[in-house]
Amino acid sequence: MPFFVKAKNNSQTKPSPKGRKERRKAKFGRESKVANFPKRKRGSKFQDEEIESSASSSDEEQIEHIKRFKPDDSMVPDSDEEHETAQEKKERLANEYIKELETMKSLAAEDADDKEQHSVSLQQQLREDVLKASGKLHKKVALTYAAAENHTISILQCKKFQWKTLTSIAINPTDNSIFSGSLDGSIVKYSIFGERLGVIKSFHQNPSETEPRHKAAVFALAISSNGKYLVSGDESGMIYVWEAETLRYVDKLKRHTRAVTGLVFRRGTLTLYSCSLDRLVFEWCLENMAFVDNLGGHSCGVLGIDALYRPSCITVGGADETVNVYAMEEDKQFQFTGKQVSIDGVKLVNENTFLTHGQDGSVCLWSTNRKRPLQHLKVTHGYIAPHSPEPQWVTALASLVNTDLAASGSGDGMIRLWRVDAQAHKLFALQRIAIPPGFVNSLEFTADGSKLVAAIGRTHKHGRWFVNKKAKNCVVVISLVTLEQMRSKPGVDVSTSSDDGNEIEVSQNGDAGSENIDVSEGSDEDNETECEQEENSDGEEDESGEDEKISDDDSDGENNADGRRKSSRELDTSDQEVNIPRRKSLVLLKRRR
Repeated sequence: MPFFVKAKNNSQTKPSPKGRKERRKAKFGRESKVANFPKRKRGSKFQDEEIESSASSSDEEQIEHIKRFKPDDSMVPDSDEEHETAQEKKERLANEYIKELETMKSLAAEDADDKEQHSVSLQQQLREDVLKASGKLHKKVALTYAAAENHTISILQCKKFQWKTLTSIAINPTDNSIFSGSLDGSIVKYSIFGERLGVIKSFHQNPSETEPRHKAAVFALAISSNGKYLVSGDESGMIYVWEAETLRYVDKLKRHTRAVTGLVFRRGTLTLYSCSLDRLVFEWCLENMAFVDNLGGHSCGVLGIDALYRPSCITVGGADETVNVYAMEEDKQFQFTGKQVSIDGVKLVNENTFLTHGQDGSVCLWSTNRKRPLQHLKVTHGYIAPHSPEPQWVTALASLVNTDLAASGSGDGMIRLWRVDAQAHKLFALQRIAIPPGFVNSLEFTADGSKLVAAIGRTHKHGRWFVNKKAKNCVVVISLVTLEQMRSKPGVDVSTSSDDGNEIEVSQNGDAGSENIDVSEGSDEDNETECEQEENSDGEEDESGEDEKISDDDSDGENNADGRRKSSRELDTSDQEVNIPRRKSLVLLKRRR
């Protein structure tokens, strides 16, 4: 018989009890204490019923047990803030912010017309706040600055600790304090008004100091967006972290094997990017003082790096003539190729536009949507010597982020301001500011664009290819004056001191003397014909055999009336001397014809 078939024993089977109590009593040998609650009809909703006083003791015990574990009123939250989602919290904070702005505007508004204007300005302010928080607020400020002679210059110098060439500049965005690094390994902190606030001495300047110090030349400086940390990289590959306010030592980051040439913080975070001559680019997290990732590198030493709000950075590889963009979110690397001899530095104008400079004296305008530069300006700062084929190296670039203003520096004693037109894919030369002689190794704008700070040295920061013995190792602070500030001054005619409409497009040969003449994309024959037109506009001076004018003021038209451009160009002797052979050759060409 199979094991799963049980035999029926009729003699042992007993009839099962019918009732519930009888079945439980037969099973457990005792009566079950089950409350006899009244049965509810099937399909009817549950309704609370009053408990009669004649309830049994077991029912009362069960009711007391339920009341004992009933949640107390103190356990219930007073408001729904603890249970709101992230989206609800954002909406609540946004509504509170809008109410605060409305109350502020309503207090200022008196008439009905004012209320309408304030409502429009409220919407504009909200839009600007959102764009500014995301780093997408673009402003056009290049044409709001006054002429070059209206700007004031102050010189900051610390001969006691920084007697060698200054290499880098960093500006604290919170209080506009200035930090300068030098080849002697020291770091000096200045206020925006020129007061010296502190010094980080090098190891050789103070050997008795127990805290770690730089033992080699400082090549790069960077400061976080919140103004908390200052980082510095030296020639030995070490990166030191300091407190920006007190200049106290925090930690050191050691990963590079050669000189650290660039440091930059991602804006709004404590993420640090570094590049070095060991051809590598690293990512660091200063919240934990830890190494994050090796992003790769170039085939040559990396000479420049920059970053903005996105989780990405951009680097240039010097002699390999490439620009790399590292996108961390996409885990991709984009490469751009230029025709510069050596791309020595890069600056981001916004997230999609950037500038590069090189040893051939050129400045290139790029877009992340194209592999080639949008515009390539050659010999932007003239030549090293008269009749010399070697141009002045462009040694530094600066940009006012998310605006159309940029600046470049070299060794010709001039800082040039540019207007960046990303839509037209062009650079326009605005003005030239005369500075003390020397090589501009670093340039930085303040966050509000009111100051332009430059680090001046006798030599280049990476080598002694050229030495200017007349130069001083100093920090130059240029106070940029706007047209609104000029209007506020009594007795000043802004129409004669502004640069509106006087932009100069620079040609490929570096000639910035002709207005409204675009020869950046033309051929050499076009350049010659346009320059001939300039000579013909000078009258009969060429035919009379008299000496030619060296300056470019003859092509400025009405700008000579106030003497403004003439005063700024007389200081730039390099461009004047460079134009001599070109103009004479064109004159001979015209006479032969």
